[in-house]
Amino acid sequence: MDEEHVKFREDCNTFLSKCERIFGQLKPFDKTQFRKLVYQEEKVIPEGLMLSDLFDRYLETNDKIKIRTKDHYKTTKNVLETFKPGITVWDVTPDMLNKFERERTLKGSSEATASSYIRHLRSLINHFSKVEKLIPDSYTYPFGKGGYSVGNYWGQKLVLSNKEIKRIAELDEFVSDEHEYARDIWLFLYRCNGINMADLLRMKWTNIKGDYFVFKRMKTETTRRYNKKDIVVPITPKVQELIDKVGVKDSPFILGYFKEDFNDNTFRNKINRVTIPINKKLGEISKKLNLSVELKLKTARDSYATTLKRAGKSKDEISEMLGHSNSVVTEHYLASLDMEKTFDINDCLY
Repeated sequence: MDEEHVKFREDCNTFLSKCERIFGQLKPFDKTQFRKLVYQEEKVIPEGLMLSDLFDRYLETNDKIKIRTKDHYKTTKNVLETFKPGITVWDVTPDMLNKFERERTLKGSSEATASSYIRHLRSLINHFSKVEKLIPDSYTYPFGKGGYSVGNYWGQKLVLSNKEIKRIAELDEFVSDEHEYARDIWLFLYRCNGINMADLLRMKWTNIKGDYFVFKRMKTETTRRYNKKDIVVPITPKVQELIDKVGVKDSPFILGYFKEDFNDNTFRNKINRVTIPINKKLGEISKKLNLSVELKLKTARDSYATTLKRAGKSKDEISEMLGHSNSVVTEHYLASLDMEKTFDINDCLY
């Protein structure tokens, strides 16, 4: 048998071994993931299982992860590497996680931010323990019962008063057209169930169904497998006024910033270029009106929820309009907006 045939046989045996190894590691079996792992070029993972290597591999082999989420994972990798240069999977223990959380909060990170880093780390370890089994069974899993529990934190939020929101809506003198446009976009978000800017940028004229906008929140497209809800926004006269004012009729998208074939990179770059100048103009409007909370695009959602709550709408109604997965999420969300009640509660003090 000549050398060419010998090499071909060796290549076939190597490929077969690779298939068998990946098949044994992939639990539960997923045909698409199997093909991806089989045909991609294998990267050698050091025996030490450095977290930086695992983060890189995880992000390179998971096409379904949104670009913004990838950025969060990269930040987590960098933060962990700063915490302990050369950190490996073996270093991740309950004691290490508690120490990491304490150190991050002492350095100024919120508890929610510190927890988000640990959630990303947990997802990474779960993937390489259960899906792509690079972490050996001898590793002691640091999370869950008897280990480290990732906390849920709902920070308190300062919110605009009803009088302030009314002043924003009724403002009719602006330094420039750009300032008026920024105010109109904020009102659009506020009057459309407090949606975020990403959803408004993606909203099409075809999302108008009779007297309603009907669409799915971008945030829930990848974070929820079940209970995906349509957001239904009634097109009231005030909403229609804004559509007529800022809508771009010759574009498939209401605000006209995209074409049909945009990708994730295009979207991320565009949303940054659009929102930064709008938020700057909103900040200038805040100073002009002497608002108690700085006006930003993201405050539209808090203002919407607060307005409904102050008007006596039920928790279930607010949950439905915000598109929350359940009323428990809404309960936590509304609790974070309850700071103004503290004055009424303590009013009895001498």
